[in-house]
Amino acid sequence: MDILVIVNVSPWGSSLAATAQRFVHAAYQCGHTVPAVFFQNDGVYNAFDGRVSDDGLPSPCRLWQELGVKHGTELLLCSAASARRMGTDQSSTLPAEFSEAGLVQMWDIARRCDHVLTF
Repeated sequence: MDILVIVNVSPWGSSLAATAQRFVHAAYQCGHTVPAVFFQNDGVYNAFDGRVSDDGLPSPCRLWQELGVKHGTELLLCSAASARRMGTDQSSTLPAEFSEAGLVQMWDIARRCDHVLTF
């Protein structure tokens, strides 16, 4: 079963972003695939480390990067949400595992998936 995951929340505002990460790991353990995770609204902040790191806690950005590399999951940032929150020249500082995408690309992936889950 193919599942598109959409993350709307920042990694600091609630525990939903961490729940989305745990869900993607569990989906792969159950034999499902997650071809892409689409970050929109405040979810685009998952692609960037915070200004202050918490000692002993892994970086949410790094955890998403590891997940993307391990499973070949595309990590897509909504280009409009990213531009509104980070500025238009932020793509040069975007981690290599993340790429920008528009809503058309997100809908194309959703059309090919069996389920879409939003966090």
